[in-house]
Amino acid sequence: MNDRTQTLKQPRYILHALLLLMLFFSSPQASARSINPKIEFEQRNIPVQTTASMPKVNYTTHNRGNIQLALANNGTFGTLGGSYPDPFTGEAISSCVYPKNSDLVYLWVAAIWIGAVVGRDTLVSVGNEDFYQTTEFWPEVEPFIPPGGFSYASIDRNSSYYDPDACSEQDIICEYMDTLADPSFVQSDNTDNRPHIPLGIKVYQRSMAWSFSYADDFILFDYKIQNIGNKNLKNVYIGIYVDGDVWHTSRNGPDGWNDDIVGFYPTHPAPEGCGFVDTINIAYHADNDGDPENGIWNEKSVRSAVGVRVVRTPARDLKYSYNWWIINYSDATRDFGPRRLDTDDDPYRDFGSRMGTPEGDLNKYYMLRHEEFDYDLLFTAVDHYRDGWRPPPEDAETYAQGYDCRYMLSFGPFDIAPGQKLPVSLAWTGGDNFHQQPDDFETLFDPLHPDYYYESLNFDNLAMNSRWASWVYDNPGVDTD
Repeated sequence: MNDRTQTLKQPRYILHALLLLMLFFSSPQASARSINPKIEFEQRNIPVQTTASMPKVNYTTHNRGNIQLALANNGTFGTLGGSYPDPFTGEAISSCVYPKNSDLVYLWVAAIWIGAVVGRDTLVSVGNEDFYQTTEFWPEVEPFIPPGGFSYASIDRNSSYYDPDACSEQDIICEYMDTLADPSFVQSDNTDNRPHIPLGIKVYQRSMAWSFSYADDFILFDYKIQNIGNKNLKNVYIGIYVDGDVWHTSRNGPDGWNDDIVGFYPTHPAPEGCGFVDTINIAYHADNDGDPENGIWNEKSVRSAVGVRVVRTPARDLKYSYNWWIINYSDATRDFGPRRLDTDDDPYRDFGSRMGTPEGDLNKYYMLRHEEFDYDLLFTAVDHYRDGWRPPPEDAETYAQGYDCRYMLSFGPFDIAPGQKLPVSLAWTGGDNFHQQPDDFETLFDPLHPDYYYESLNFDNLAMNSRWASWVYDNPGVDTD
């Protein structure tokens, strides 16, 4: 049984809590834990950092479109399950609410991961990673950042943030770096047995939202990753890590987050017909059955899917990877993620005590760069040995029904010379009516034959919004309707 079932997560205001969380987790005892660190996070009384000379994590919220999304200025979005007051309206927002004002939550936390070879070192910096709650990106201290940690711009002439150079109705801009090495903020790597070694990068992030009917179901993220060090960054890979818990706010407990599914959706029939196919390439998550009550849908049913896709890179010939894994905090032998069989051309990499969770910079970098597209969680109990995969785990049938998963979409390689900026853009996209009939899961799902249920899932809206995200990115400030 997953350790999240031991207690309920209690939503809590967490504006500054990340700042000193590392003080506990940097201890040697933290390398072996018996309960979910998220539960420890909620149970601990963590002091608030108020020193002006220290970096401070701020939150703000996208609320212009149909997705309400909380952002932090440390390379993450989502609030780790808690609520955050919207600085525009004062109302509490929980991580990622979709559709707007529905109280249907589709995210625990998501974070950027960046890895590279620097001289003889293989290094990875992360906005967040679940196992030790590591945070390696931090904003500068005031007054070198805007008040509240963010700046805003809008193409809306009626907005107080109107700016002719804006790209959307709600641009939110922030900056953060991986250069902070103070152990009070950035814990040592318990796997590699060394302190954090920065890549020497600064990330300029602009996220964009619209209220137009064709563009209100996605948020675009525009990143410029600058090498602010004096060494070349070779074979740079970028990943978006997602812990996409799905629940109605009244179900913020095991019933809400222990039954989710994840997958990768590559193509979809184009609406033009004639056999045309759209390339979607979206990594997604959803509830396993949409949470019907008494055989019917209601206002608490989470029927949508949400995911992330790449919409721009400066290179055409890139390697992409999609990986998912399940963390077991108390029993490393039950940790799982799909892994390829060992071959001469692609040797199997042993992650140590865990099969799925990539602990340490070397394992994280391997996952970022290894060309692999995991089968969807629904297919975990199916034997994929003939396709080159290791056998299903002991708990495969339980996992296949929906579980608490993390996933990552990654791409590269790039080289970044000192002073150079690398531009990449992503879309955080939602799609409604993913679940069709309230009894589909109950009547169709068989862990050994999941195709019947998979075929009942409706990717039409997710694919359409993903398509629009790529189109709007090509011309972000113009209404092309």
